[in-house]
Order: sequence, then structure tokens, then C-alpha cells
Amino acid sequence: MIGARELEVFLAAANYENFSVAARKLHMSQPSISFQIQSLEQQLNVQLFQRIGHRIQLTQAGRDLLPIANEMMNLSAQIEEIMEAKQGDITGNLTIGCTTTPGRYILPALIGAFRKRYPNAKTIVVINSDRLTAEEKLLDKETQFGIFGLPPKSKKLEYWPIYNDELVLIVPHDHPWADRSKISPAELMEADWVMREPDSATRQLALLHMAEQGLEITELNIAMELGCPEAVVVAVENGCGVSFVSQVAIQRSLALNRVRTIPVEGLSINRQILMARNPNGARTRIQERFREFIESGEGQQVILNILGTP
Repeated sequence: MIGARELEVFLAAANYENFSVAARKLHMSQPSISFQIQSLEQQLNVQLFQRIGHRIQLTQAGRDLLPIANEMMNLSAQIEEIMEAKQGDITGNLTIGCTTTPGRYILPALIGAFRKRYPNAKTIVVINSDRLTAEEKLLDKETQFGIFGLPPKSKKLEYWPIYNDELVLIVPHDHPWADRSKISPAELMEADWVMREPDSATRQLALLHMAEQGLEITELNIAMELGCPEAVVVAVENGCGVSFVSQVAIQRSLALNRVRTIPVEGLSINRQILMARNPNGARTRIQERFREFIESGEGQQVILNILGTP
């Protein structure tokens, strides 16, 4: 009889196309991976992989097995979850990968509210500074959900919106623009800028909208680049420049009057924050409950409270 561990090893080898990489991901030795694959091939009396140099590739039999193995692993996860639920509550593990802004400001409150309803849920949040790394973890099934500020680049992932976010221009409280009701797009070229790293969705979106206003974004005076939204806000507070940041990142600084938000005439930067998942990954009840919670009135109210929206 084929065991769940053999299928897990098969799926890892198929995903990474390399026994050594699969071994590292599963915390096994490379010979153990090879042994499990050989055992599975002997049981099925087929060759599942062909060796091409240092890499491996699925045979036709391996490709035929792939969707069945994925489905069996899904069913295995569901069986474990259902049996645990017989003890009186929905239980399970959630691993969520995300970029910095939703990971630092939105997810903690959402998960806290979710666990009040499902106290036996165990959640791990993996924050990645760039979207591509978060996507890779989702494709590799190291995470079950991903939350991004731009649509995933990989066509293998499915995604849907969970809330709307706005990027706002912030300046120090004593900046010459601080008492202005608005500024023109052309004035943005006069400022020193504090920017996120080049791969940041926030930076890419801000520069895109500025370019659409006819600004030569390559001529912006970028005085500082930082890897997280908190650092950007602190740098602006201390007079290092101005920046476009997510509205969720500035609530405390606004309340303390350390920064001001300045409208830019004709420039409005809104985006949808998206939740993504790998359709080939396991779909357990705790995952479905988490998605349902985020989309529910209660989950949306938690988000609105963080955004400062009544």
C-alpha cells in the first residue's frame, strides 16, 4: 500500500526537480529520498522520473500520478483535520506568507480576531520583503496563503481581493508643504525622497502613477532606500525626505503629529490587497474558515478599524 510519506516525497521531488533540494525541504537525507522514490516505483511497477544530468524530470507515468498524489495528500490533510475536530472544535495549522505592509499591520489583528472564534488554530506568518520570495514559498507549498500588494506574477497561483488600500504622500510636520491643502505633481520633482527597496509593491505603484503624470521618475532625488514601512515613516519624521506609504503605516505618526499627509492634485493611488493560494496545495477546513472569516463582515470590520475608516 502506498503511504502518505512516499507521496509527499514524490510531490517534493516533482516540484523541485532535484532530489537534493527535495531532501533539504523535507529535512531528509538525499539517499532517503532516492530510496522512497525507488520504493514507490517498485510498488507501481513504473518509472516516475528520468535523470537529466543533476536534475530529474517526470516521465509520462509521473505526470499521470501528479494530480492523483496531490488529491490524496489533500484528502489526508482533511482526514486529520476532521478527526481532530471530533474532539470538539475546528483545529489545524495555517502558514501565511506576505509582504511587509499587510504582514505587519493587517494580519496580526485579523489572526487575533480569527483565533477568538477558533482558539485551536495555530498560525505562522512568514514576512518577506519582496513579493517574488513570498510567491516562491507559496508555489513550493511552504505556505498555504500569500497576501500581496500587487497580483502574483506566476500564472500558477489563484488570487482574489480582500481589501482596498491607499498610498498617501507624507511629509515631516515642519516641512514647507505641511500647511498646504494640496500640491501639484510637478512639485514632487523638487523633493528629497525616502523610498522602499526597488522590488517593493509600494514603490513600484507610486512610481507608476507619478510617471503617468508625466514626471521623469529617473530624475527623482532618492536620498534614502529602506526595507520596511516603519523605517520609511521614521525617516520622514526625522526630515530625511518625503514618501508615498500605505495609509495603515502612518496612523500612529499622524496621531502624534509627526507627519502630515498632503494631497497631490490629480494623483490618487489606490490598490487592492490580494490573497493568493496554490490551487494544487491542500485545502483544509481551517484554511477555508480563514478565507471565509476575512471576507465576512466581522473580518472586514477588523480591517476597517486598522485603516481608521468608520
